[in-house]
Amino acid sequence: MLLTFLLNALWQVALIAALAAVGSWLLRNSVARYRHWLWVSALCLAFLVPAITSLRALNTVSASTLNANASLATELPISNESAPGLPAINQTALPETYRLNQSLGLALIALYCGFLLYRSFKLIQAWHNTRNIRRLAVELEPNDRVAAIIGTCEREIDSSRAVRVFRSETLPVPVTIGLLHPIIILPDSLLREDNSDLLTSAIGHEFIHVARRDYLLNLIYELLFVPISFHPAAALLRRRVRETRELCCDELVAERIVNAEVYARSLVRLASSAPPLRRLSVTTTVGIADADILEARIMSLLRKPELNTRWKKSLLVAVSLLLLVPCVAAAAFAIRFDVETNAQEPVAPDQEQKKVEMMRREARTGEQMMKERMAHDPAFRDEVMRKHEMEVQMREVMHTALVRLAKVSMEQAIQIATSQNPGKVLMCSLDAKGWEEPGKLGKDGVVFYHVIIADEVNAGSTHVWVNAVDGTIIRTDKDLPKRVRVSEIQ
Repeated sequence: MLLTFLLNALWQVALIAALAAVGSWLLRNSVARYRHWLWVSALCLAFLVPAITSLRALNTVSASTLNANASLATELPISNESAPGLPAINQTALPETYRLNQSLGLALIALYCGFLLYRSFKLIQAWHNTRNIRRLAVELEPNDRVAAIIGTCEREIDSSRAVRVFRSETLPVPVTIGLLHPIIILPDSLLREDNSDLLTSAIGHEFIHVARRDYLLNLIYELLFVPISFHPAAALLRRRVRETRELCCDELVAERIVNAEVYARSLVRLASSAPPLRRLSVTTTVGIADADILEARIMSLLRKPELNTRWKKSLLVAVSLLLLVPCVAAAAFAIRFDVETNAQEPVAPDQEQKKVEMMRREARTGEQMMKERMAHDPAFRDEVMRKHEMEVQMREVMHTALVRLAKVSMEQAIQIATSQNPGKVLMCSLDAKGWEEPGKLGKDGVVFYHVIIADEVNAGSTHVWVNAVDGTIIRTDKDLPKRVRVSEIQ
């Protein structure tokens, strides 16, 4: 499952990122929230599409394995082709399995798990740093000027969430943290500024983050990013989500709190002040310095959207379809990966001969004990004879039913099997699985021919199971030279 997720994500995440980039370019003249929704959707799909692909492959194989316990439906049907002139049956096609070298497969899984541990450690470290920021911050003392700005922001945003404002001596830029009870932390250097527009812009931006619940959403995005963080395209998606989130907040601040030109000057002032406007190393916070795109933010504030509302919505629908339709197709195109299982090493001929001889001696000993008991115990002898007669009768009834149910002759079955696997036929037998009672096949029962074909090139043989009703190949197995098993001797 990990290999299927990992190797499918290599091309699926790249495809999703490319589609999102095209869609973002088409929406370049629309409002920032449309592009933000696009990049957020792309990040979510970058995790969901590989996950759904691997789950589908796993569930399909699991369902096939369960069916194999009730019938001869197998995990990976090699062929569904029917013999000429025979009806074909509908079978669910399973994803083709690409088998990797065991060492390579295990190495890829080990590297991926190691990378997951590293990214998880970084996320936990960021969460710990966020808690330290909260611990070092102190609640803001009563200040008429700051209180008036906070009151203005609350009224303009009309947020129903209670927000507490803190200050910090170590924090360089304003940030917002808190899942259920959000708080805004302002640096002391900003609070000492005499410029009310600058303070209003910074506080208003953080209030927008609170109203949009960006802290909670950012944490969800970080958790989705961890499983696909090995992919460079996933890092691009996360960066675009952060950038467009800040553009959305800038638009809302310019729309509800301060004039766009005033807000743009405030951003320039924040960028040129000491400490400079910069991103924090903590990824579990949101704030005004989350994206290093100052020039793009200024241009976005000063530029008005060129499309009207109707065309913007139509274009958004088209871009959504451009992203979703290929993603659905990519999820349906399941490529299943697995590792090759190492064949058992052949047993030395002398050891194999000793084991076979030992098993034969045990079988002869058991047979001798059975004969002695039958000679001295008439009741036991009668019981054994009665069971033997019943078994003979049941075999005759089942054989008659098999001949009646089989629509394909043995010659046709051999022809079907050898057409797919050329070679010398060693054995062909008619059998069935799924008897409801002797002579009556259950609903899930299958009548089949078991054909064993000697491999003309490599050592070993090929086992082919052919449906005796419609001539389809149910299963094909390669029987390589291996250790002798008790079941094979008996």
